Amino acid sequence: MRFLRPKPEPADEVAALRAALAKARNPNSVPNLRRRFLLGQLLVKNEDWSAAERHYADLVPALTETFGPRGPETLAAWANLAHCQTSQGRPAEAIPLLERTAELFEETWGARQPATFKTQLFLAEAYGVAAQYEDALAVVDAHVDYCAAELGPAHSLTKAGRRRKITMLRTLTRYEAVGQLLADEDSLCATDEQRDAIRGLRLVVQAETGDPEPAIAPMRELFGKRPELAESLAAVLLKAGQASEAAVLLRQVLAEARGRGALVVRSTLARACVESGELDEAEHCARTVLAAGAWPAGHPIVLGLRATLARAAARRGDRVSAAAELESVVAGLAAVFGDTHPLTVQAAGWLEEC
Repeated sequence: MRFLRPKPEPADEVAALRAALAKARNPNSVPNLRRRFLLGQLLVKNEDWSAAERHYADLVPALTETFGPRGPETLAAWANLAHCQTSQGRPAEAIPLLERTAELFEETWGARQPATFKTQLFLAEAYGVAAQYEDALAVVDAHVDYCAAELGPAHSLTKAGRRRKITMLRTLTRYEAVGQLLADEDSLCATDEQRDAIRGLRLVVQAETGDPEPAIAPMRELFGKRPELAESLAAVLLKAGQASEAAVLLRQVLAEARGRGALVVRSTLARACVESGELDEAEHCARTVLAAGAWPAGHPIVLGLRATLARAAARRGDRVSAAAELESVVAGLAAVFGDTHPLTVQAAGWLEEC
């Protein structure tokens, strides 16, 4: 049972399917249920989250009655419904639903089914959106271990899982484990393109661990060879204090990004702009991402955007309100990561500057 495809479907395909279903005498016949299921998939592919959520909420009872509570169509609908909730910044609703759905998929259809894998990854994403990083890491860790044992360390699902694990470990600043995983990834690369991608990630990690300057020249060289590594070069430059050039690169990346990935890029662009003195763009980017509601209030990305707006306010002379906002941001980051995490320490430094 497929959940997603890489590219959105044309709007006229969605409209045609809706029109066909509107004419159906029995919307709950098996053929029409399958059409309704397909319509839900198209809405998800097009990231029309609110419409997709309403659609699945209406569809699940009919699927349950026809295919049973453990039918693959029913379970996939539950998983996609929860994914819609996650994508709208409501992981607290999605997590219990995904936990149960992943369990039922594995019990009923087996651990090696693509739908089981996908539901587990949906669950890990929901934990991440809830800033429950330890829980997300546990799910991804178990997923990677199983994939490596059953499918092999070089299988695409195993490698994709390891990349997710690396992201979680970087968030938690567990760089020793990141280094080991990058070594594993490097040993399994089959092409120069894959090796260059790993090398780029190593340079970003070098910058994140406090040594960005020596990473700039090799990262520039890689970018000249692989323009798709623009975001990695921007990350290194931003860590090295070269925010203006980082902003130029991030604008280019943003033009091609979509979904939650585009929001993450725009969040980073907001920071690059405030650090390069482009305050209007920084504020616009930050408010645009906040308005999307893709993360709950206490998520570090939201806290980072609030910090960007506060720093812009301080540069405009409103240091009192900026300090109050940054004090709240520091408390929020400490609640998620602790007082010694680099993000908390960095925000505390911004507060002192006010």
